[in-house]
Amino acid sequence: MFTQSDKVKCLLLQAAVVALVLALTGCQRPAPQAPDTRPADEAAIKAACDDQIKAATAWDAAKAVSGYTDDAILLSPDAPLIQGKAEIQKTLEAMLKDKPQFTMDAPKIEVAKSGDVAYEWVTGKMAVKDKKGKVTETGFKSLTAWKKQADGSWKMTVDTFIPDPPQKKK
Repeated sequence: MFTQSDKVKCLLLQAAVVALVLALTGCQRPAPQAPDTRPADEAAIKAACDDQIKAATAWDAAKAVSGYTDDAILLSPDAPLIQGKAEIQKTLEAMLKDKPQFTMDAPKIEVAKSGDVAYEWVTGKMAVKDKKGKVTETGFKSLTAWKKQADGSWKMTVDTFIPDPPQKKK
């Protein structure tokens, strides 16, 4: 059986342990947060977008495909899923063979707080001249998922090309 003195000692020991635990947890500093690199990442993605636009306007499919990850996916209307750089390059070569002219709005870029993924979307127009010289212009939208690579560069991992519906004749 415990005496009154033993009970007091036990309570004092418990109070000391609780005080020690509180003191130790109160002294811990929160882990420092990683710096927010989103503005620099957005600038890097914008530069990569500019490189893509330059490659497309130069009709250089090989250069354009260099901005994709090896396992990238291209989603295009009326086409099966296009996966991998080789297949994407074939698709771009077919698309660029008619030497289309592109105009695009500035990309809208959003980088995740984690800093490892982002998305970008643009709208634009593509004009193609047929053999008779008639120009057909098509509006389009594009949504692209970007992934930061081990070397800090950004590459496209999922890309879409969505033509606008034909305009109704008035």
